Amino acid sequence: MKFWRFSGSLLLCLAVFCFCSSITNAQLTPVNNTGLPLTLNMNVAAMSNPQSSQEELPGLGHKFELIGAMVDDVDPHNATNDTISDDMTPANYALAYRSLPPGIKISALTDQLGFKYYFPAPRTCGGGSPRISLAIDSNGDGQADFTAHGHVDPPYTGCPMDRWVYQDLSDDLPRWEITPGGAVPSLPGYPYASWSSLVAAVTAAFPNHKVLSGYLVDDSCSFFPGTCGKAYYDLVTIENRTLENNQDTVKDGN
Repeated sequence: MKFWRFSGSLLLCLAVFCFCSSITNAQLTPVNNTGLPLTLNMNVAAMSNPQSSQEELPGLGHKFELIGAMVDDVDPHNATNDTISDDMTPANYALAYRSLPPGIKISALTDQLGFKYYFPAPRTCGGGSPRISLAIDSNGDGQADFTAHGHVDPPYTGCPMDRWVYQDLSDDLPRWEITPGGAVPSLPGYPYASWSSLVAAVTAAFPNHKVLSGYLVDDSCSFFPGTCGKAYYDLVTIENRTLENNQDTVKDGN
């Protein structure tokens, strides 16, 4: 699989430093040398064990693979509700990774991308975490050429704490960016794109594209202290499967 070291819109950010410094809560570009989310330079697909996450019955689709610090857990206010969680440190990362059916187009994910989060104070969002990332093959050769990242809570001034909040990542808000920057010619590094704009741009530029995988990721604690500590996630939806209970997940092949 081809992976890219992300430079994104660094030159643009340097040119408009003051403006870019105000949006570090969400963006993945390095601003003022503050750092990058840990998984951007990693071969995320190589962490996956597709055989362990095979669907139990035809049509259910692959389970979610819990990678790194992501584990099965329960709702902090309702022990009957299965969730997933992570406890982030500067040295770790957490993913709920899902392989997608062969040949799926980005438009098929419309109204099928979202999750709930719960951040016990003082935990919040920022630095690109949490987000849902989509690995996209631009020409149908089976190799990922770029990644689309969907962010939470525009306009990126932090996230509510101590309560459950749902995020619909295919709504009309400006949530989406591409790494590496410029991989989809009509999408600027900033401002971010709405889901419909992202779908239209990817489809027009790469009619033979495929979405290979999607994953919830938390990986910014190393440079954004507000994202360190415990977080809970629930009802993670990526295409035709929603993470509702422990039967929807596998960890370490089990």
